[in-house]
Amino acid sequence: MFWPILAILYILGFTNLFLRSSFGVMGPDLAREMSLSPAALSFVASSFFFAYALMQVPTGMLLDRFGPRRTLATMLLSTMAGAGLFAAGQSPEMLAAGRILMGIGCAGVFTGAFYVMAMWLPADRVVTHIGALNSFAAFGNLCATAPLAFLIAWIGWRTSYLFFTVAVGVILTAVAIVMRDSAPGRAPSTAKDESLAQIFAGVRESIRQPGMKRLLFAGLPMSASSTISGVWGAPYLKHVHGLDDGARGSVLLVMAVCAMCGHFLYGQIARRFNTLKWPILGGCVVIVAATVSLSLLERPPVWLVTLLFSIMAIASAYPTITHAHARGLVPPHLMGRGVSVTNMGVMTAIAVAQLAFGWIVGLLPAANGVPPEAAYRLAFAIQAAVALTGMLIYGPIRDVRPRG
Repeated sequence: MFWPILAILYILGFTNLFLRSSFGVMGPDLAREMSLSPAALSFVASSFFFAYALMQVPTGMLLDRFGPRRTLATMLLSTMAGAGLFAAGQSPEMLAAGRILMGIGCAGVFTGAFYVMAMWLPADRVVTHIGALNSFAAFGNLCATAPLAFLIAWIGWRTSYLFFTVAVGVILTAVAIVMRDSAPGRAPSTAKDESLAQIFAGVRESIRQPGMKRLLFAGLPMSASSTISGVWGAPYLKHVHGLDDGARGSVLLVMAVCAMCGHFLYGQIARRFNTLKWPILGGCVVIVAATVSLSLLERPPVWLVTLLFSIMAIASAYPTITHAHARGLVPPHLMGRGVSVTNMGVMTAIAVAQLAFGWIVGLLPAANGVPPEAAYRLAFAIQAAVALTGMLIYGPIRDVRPRG
C-alpha cells in the first residue's frame, strides 16, 4: 500500500523542483514579449521564493493539524491555480501572482514527504528514502533546462504552462485518492494544542539558539547559483554571447547535472571528514572565486562560462548540509522549527539575490532593450561581495559532527 504513496511523493518532488526552476530558460522570451525591465523580470522570478519561504512554518502547523492528505491536496490547488494564472498572465503583476501561488503550493512538498515517510517507515529507512526522493526530484531541475527550452520553442511558454496546469490537477487527484495520513494500524499523530503565539515563540526560540543566526546567512553564497540557473543565466547567455534557446538550455542543463553531483559530493565529504561547517566554507570560497571571475572577465568564451557556472552549481549544492547543521544546533523539541527556519533563510536569500541582480542589471542604460555586458559584470561583482559577506558571518559558527 505504501508504494503508490511513495510514487506520488517522488512525483511531487519532481514537480516542485521543475516549477521552481522553470523560469530560467523562459526569462528572455518573457522579457521580449512583455517588454519587462530587468527589475520586473527579477520581481516575477523571486516572488516564488518569497512565498515558498514564508510558508515554511505554517506548513508544519497545517500538517500537524490536518494531516498530509488534506494539506498537500489543498496546497496543490494553489499550485494548479498559480500555473494557470501564469499561463494567462498579461502583466508582470499577473505573472508574479501566479508564481506566488505556485510557491505557496510547493512549499509543503518536501516537509509533507518527510512527514508521510516518518509515519509509514522505520526511522532507519526514512533518511535513505528522503535521499532517494531528493535525487529523483533533482531530475525536475534537469527537465527545466534544455527539454523545457525545446518544448517552449515547439508549442510556446503559455501552452506549456497550460499543460503543466493539467498535470498538477492529475497529481492533485492522485494525492486525494491514494494518500493516507498514517500506516494501517497506526494512529495519526495528534496535533499539538498550541496557539499561534506559542508557535511563533518556538520559532523565535530556535533562532536564538547559539549559532542559528549565523547559519541563516549560509544561504547568501549559494544564492548565486540559483540566481543564474533560475533567472539570469539565460539572459546573460543571450545578451552577451548570442546563444539561442537550445544552446542556452544546454548550458543550464550541464549546470543542473553538476548540481546533482554536488549534492552527492557534499554528503560524502561531510561523512568522510565528520564535519558540516568546513565543507560549506569550502564551497563558499569556490563560489566567491567563480563570481569574481565572471565579474572580471570581459566576454569570456562560452566554454569558460559553462565551466564557471558548473563549478558554482557544484559548490552551491549544500542546502542539505545546512539542514543537518541546524539539527545539531537546536534541542530535539525545536528540531522541526530549526530546519524550517533554516530553509526559510535559504529561500529568502535566493529571492533577495534574484531581485537584487535584476535591479543592478537595470542600473546601466540598455541598447535596444539589451543590457550591456558591464551591467552583468557589475551584478556578478555585487553577488561576489554578498557571498563573501555571508561566508564571513557564517565562518565563526560552531561545527557539528555528523558521527557525534
